[in-house]
Parts: sequence; C-alpha cells; structure tokens
Amino acid sequence: MTVAEALLETFVAEVVETLGPVEGVFVLGSALLGGFDPATSDVDLVVVVKAPFDPEAARAALDELPVPFRKLELVVYSVGAKPPAFELNYPDGPGEPDFWFVLDAAIAQERIREWLELLEPVSEEETRTAAEELLRWAEERGEDVHAARARHYLEQGEWITKEEAR
Repeated sequence: MTVAEALLETFVAEVVETLGPVEGVFVLGSALLGGFDPATSDVDLVVVVKAPFDPEAARAALDELPVPFRKLELVVYSVGAKPPAFELNYPDGPGEPDFWFVLDAAIAQERIREWLELLEPVSEEETRTAAEELLRWAEERGEDVHAARARHYLEQGEWITKEEAR
C-alpha cells in the first residue's frame, strides 16, 4: 500500500466514524479510476446508511473534520435509494446537476460489485442521457477534460480518467 492509499484509507475511516453506523462505503472518482493525487485530487466518497439519517447533524460533524486532501465530496444515500436521490451532498448541498450522481453511480455499479447490493441501479439509458448532459454542461463552461470524458463514453461506451482525457 502506498502512502497516499494509507492516508486515504485512514481518512475514509474517520469520515465513517464521524457519520456513525453505515451499511456501505465506496471511494469513487480518481481513487477508483486511477490518477489519484493527494495534493490535487478530491476524495469522492459515497456512504450508504439506514434511515433515519440526520443530514444537518452529519454536516455539522463533517465541518469539524480536517481534510488532508484538496476537498471531500461526500454523498450519503439511504439503503435502496436510486441515485440521484441522496440524503446529503457534502459540502455542496442540493443544486448540483443530477447527472453527476447518475454518472458516479453508473461507474460504481460497473466496477464495484457491492454497489448493487445496497443501491438501485441506473440504466444504460439514464447513463447515456447523463453523459449527454455532462457534455453540454462542459462545453458551455469550457471544461475540456469533462467534455472529452463524456465524448469518449458516448462514442466508446467506457469511462476514461481525467489524465487520459487531457
């Protein structure tokens, strides 16, 4: 295990401890796809909990947690939820485009066997629609890396890392 992997594992354990009992924890983003850099990468984390869940209490506790990476991007779902039906999107809150949650779920369900044991799947059609929305979003903002990743998925049916998209 590399130093970065050990640091990530320790941090994920701290997040879980902060949230209390959880049913599942999934590390996504560059830590899943490759290219994770502790200095520049976000930690993309999905936690699955049993209802009831108090998002405001969780947000307050997470605000106190030191983040040894660029940013923690955490999404909490209740068992059996279908993305994007989250309980908590931390730190950004509601208002983020739904396509992000659908795409994260699509990538996770194809690469992490346990994902579908806890959450409802997103369909190929939902994934394709979300990728099209990402492409439009990225082109409007000049986000070339995101646009390249979306284009590659729409043309090839597979996701590439940000490094590959550059």
